[in-house]
Amino acid sequence: MTGIIDVKKKVRDVLLADQNVSAIIGTRVFIGWVERDYTFPCVTIVDVSDQAEVSGLNRGYDGVNRYQWHHAVIQVDCWSTKGAEERNHLKRAVQKCLLRSDAEGVFHIQELMVQSLNEFDVKPPLWRMSLRYNVMYVLEVLA
Repeated sequence: MTGIIDVKKKVRDVLLADQNVSAIIGTRVFIGWVERDYTFPCVTIVDVSDQAEVSGLNRGYDGVNRYQWHHAVIQVDCWSTKGAEERNHLKRAVQKCLLRSDAEGVFHIQELMVQSLNEFDVKPPLWRMSLRYNVMYVLEVLA
């Protein structure tokens, strides 16, 4: 694991591989904030925060390789222009997908915070559900 970018890419890969998610949005899973010219519905993935703990030495204690434990918040937003029902359907599919995914040891998903962040002051209105996951991953620095 080399960093938070890898975590976001792995979240994207997991969502794209899920049949229930892809049935709703196809391949429209984007890393970064949504652009207004995107086709909806879609999902965006951003990192909100990333905090490292004290780094540790490798098993050989020779100082060659180092490891650092990171706790981050990844925000997965579900977007729709058709209304709350489509947005909520997508949110449920994303939530179930990430709950059952082990992400092949790349990261560990912990508790979830859900927040509705609809944007009605734009045309067309955007229905948005934000899923904020606490994740843990290990940064390894090889010599």
